[in-house]
Amino acid sequence: MPSLSQSFEPSLVPSLRALDVRCFRWLGAGRLDLPLRLRLATGFARWSWVPMVAVMGGTLLGRHAMATPLVSALLTATVVQLLVKRASRRWSAKRPFAIGLCQNHLGHSDRGGMPSTHAAVMGCVAGSLLPWAGVYPELALIPVIAALTGWARVHAGAHFPSDVLVGLLMGMAVGRAVSHFL
Repeated sequence: MPSLSQSFEPSLVPSLRALDVRCFRWLGAGRLDLPLRLRLATGFARWSWVPMVAVMGGTLLGRHAMATPLVSALLTATVVQLLVKRASRRWSAKRPFAIGLCQNHLGHSDRGGMPSTHAAVMGCVAGSLLPWAGVYPELALIPVIAALTGWARVHAGAHFPSDVLVGLLMGMAVGRAVSHFL
C-alpha cells in the first residue's frame, strides 16, 4: 500500500488507472472531433462559479436568514479548497493531458489532479446548502451545477472521472457535516 506521500501513478494502482482511462475515453473526454461539446465543457469548466454565485445570490435576496448558511458554506468551501490542494500535491496523480490522453484544453498546470479541487469546492457548497433546498427550491440547482462542473473538468481533460468523484464526495461529506453541526 503506498503512503500518502507517494504518487498515485499507474505502476502503483494499475487497475484503478486503467479503469479511469477507459472511463475517460468512454465519455469522449478531451476529443477535438467534438468541437461544440469541447467548447461547452471548457467554458463551463472555467465559468461554473457564475451560475453558482447567481443561485446563491438569488437565494439571499430578501431572505436575510440565509446569510449565515451561505457564508458558512463559502467559508467551509475555502477550508476544503486548501485541504484538497494540499492532498493533491501530496498524492501528485497525473492529469489526463499530462500522460498524453488529450491536449491541455484549459491551460492547466500539471500539478496533481487527485482529488479535484473544483469538484470538492462545488461538492462542499452543495452539501452545505442541500438541507435548505426544501425551503428554498432554487438551491436544488447547486448539486446540478456541481455535477456539470465535474463533467466539464473531465471532458476538458483536466481530471480523470475518479478525481472528480473523490472531490465531490469529500466536499459533500465535509459540507454536510458542517451544515449539520451548525
